[in-house]
Amino acid sequence: MAQFFGRMWDRAQGKLDVLRICEKVFEELAVVNTAKNTRLLEVTSLHVATLMVYNTINKQLVGPHKDPPCMRVVSEKMESYRAVKSEGITQEEFRELIMEWVRKDLRLVLANKAAVAILAAPLLAVSAKNAGRQVPRMRDAVDSVPTPLLVAVFSAGLMLLQDVRAGKQ
Repeated sequence: MAQFFGRMWDRAQGKLDVLRICEKVFEELAVVNTAKNTRLLEVTSLHVATLMVYNTINKQLVGPHKDPPCMRVVSEKMESYRAVKSEGITQEEFRELIMEWVRKDLRLVLANKAAVAILAAPLLAVSAKNAGRQVPRMRDAVDSVPTPLLVAVFSAGLMLLQDVRAGKQ
């Protein structure tokens, strides 16, 4: 049960979208290392890969524009990888690095999704209830459902719909 809620929390924050984006960018830019028979991202391609990830994130995730790390930060990371590993960066290392840089922006994604859901849910709940009252056979059933319950249902639905919309792009 804890895994389920942890996964839902990651999804609400947009972490799963970022991980999917990292995989796509890595597959596009990685080269095959014949010595170890693995795919590695060349250290010199790290800046391009970072820009590609941030470009895709800005297209898909809700909220304000997310700025990639400055060239100085990326070049420092490139130098540290060159000192330790000359052959390249694995997919796991690339994913961890991007998540480290994106972590602060993911909180804003969640806050923006919540703000949209909280602001729109009461309006949708009242509108749905008024529309339901117009149908003669549904009037009694609609009146028996409390409006705060509808607001909660619409809030949860809007949070999930925002994730579906972002995943389809």
